Amino acid sequence: SELKSGRDLPQEGVLYIGDKGKMLRTRIIPESKMKAYTQPPKTLQRRGGTWSEWFEAMRGGQSAACRFNWAGPLTEIVLLGNIAIRASKRINWDGENMRITNDRDANKYIKEAYHNGWSLDV
Repeated sequence: SELKSGRDLPQEGVLYIGDKGKMLRTRIIPESKMKAYTQPPKTLQRRGGTWSEWFEAMRGGQSAACRFNWAGPLTEIVLLGNIAIRASKRINWDGENMRITNDRDANKYIKEAYHNGWSLDV
């Protein structure tokens, strides 16, 4: 085994296999490469974390490092991937109208149907 003796495998995670080694969650394998690893220099200014940046941006201050103009569409794509998996087929997305055009039934995953008393008035 390439793992350090006595180290148990995690119950979940992804194993990435590359030309120069492997990564399992937060570990580099073999252990010698993990010990030789050094953190790269920080190149982005940090301003207190995601939540404080978000509140600062809402109050009209400096923009958050994770900007909504690209984070929103990225999230939309990831969630559409989940819908395609649930539908077990490729889906065609009409982003402007927020609907799937080739599978009427899959559209039920786009907007939550709330139980009585739990609806959002937006």
